[in-house]
Amino acid sequence: MDERAAIAERVRAREAGAPVGPWTLEVYPTLRCNLDCSFCDTTERHQPARGELPTERWLALLEEAAHLGARRLMVLGGGEPMISLSTMPLMRRAKALGLEGMLTTNGTLMPGALLQDLVDIGWDEVHFSVDGASPATHDRLRGRPGAFRKTIRAACQLRRLRGERRLPRIALHMVLTRENWRETGDILRLAAALGAFRVDVDALVAYRPEQHSLALSAAEKVSFQESLPDWIALSDALSLPTTLPLFLGERALERGLAPPAPPLSGSGLRAAPCLKAWHHLTIQADGRLSPCCVLAGEGESLASGSLAEHWHSSPMLEAVRGGMRRGKPTGRCAECSENILAHERAIREWL
Repeated sequence: MDERAAIAERVRAREAGAPVGPWTLEVYPTLRCNLDCSFCDTTERHQPARGELPTERWLALLEEAAHLGARRLMVLGGGEPMISLSTMPLMRRAKALGLEGMLTTNGTLMPGALLQDLVDIGWDEVHFSVDGASPATHDRLRGRPGAFRKTIRAACQLRRLRGERRLPRIALHMVLTRENWRETGDILRLAAALGAFRVDVDALVAYRPEQHSLALSAAEKVSFQESLPDWIALSDALSLPTTLPLFLGERALERGLAPPAPPLSGSGLRAAPCLKAWHHLTIQADGRLSPCCVLAGEGESLASGSLAEHWHSSPMLEAVRGGMRRGKPTGRCAECSENILAHERAIREWL
């Protein structure tokens, strides 16, 4: 069955009152980071750890989620997940429980022994954040000299270690800024050379003045749109799926302006611009929950109590669900990525 169809079934069951849990558990073991990316919206990345859940609690939450039917664990950071001592135990346990695993990392803290561990446990995907096709661009945006070299070296070594097993699959993730958009084609070629199976290109969401300064100008947006057909043709020639076709619409470059619009017709779930609150659970480093990365940390804490009880009756999650049923997402939903919204639209079509 198509995964989106299976998720749609989970959504229907949850709405009908069935005691099913989230399909995906997205966890941020830490908000700390070793880099200083100019486009990052996490303000706690260089502060000491505060209130991070202990490894034992993370493992308990993961096991309860699996018992409720979770199929996937996504490990992100809010910072860099490989800083946390909880990350590898979580990943090992996820594979022991039969979950699909996805890790997003800047790739600078991945020695050979750790990469070998990922291969040995059968981890599924590693998404490396690469924001330039050259060391100069990437390191400038990432705020650390030498970051590009470490990231690409880790990706190359992972490709070598996995050999014929082809796992973990490698993906690249790029945030579009006025400093790197011209290198999009070269990043596609780099991804192909690294044996990547996908490239996710995402739009910038800006909060602070230094982030607004990275946004594409009006003229650059026009040039970007003019270049898109060539880049899409290149990705096709490389047999490399990307999210670039989503940028053929103007909204994909305009994160933060307006919440996603509901469908033109329908009610209840069919009126929901986004269905994540029915199938996706995000847990911040201190245990606070949300249905997605945009609203991360806004809900109640899972530092104690049952994941199932929170999933079914969290005031925050229920408020989001209610708004979505009415076709009225929260204001912060304007910050969502078109990549995510496209996936949610595909799930809604199966309803």
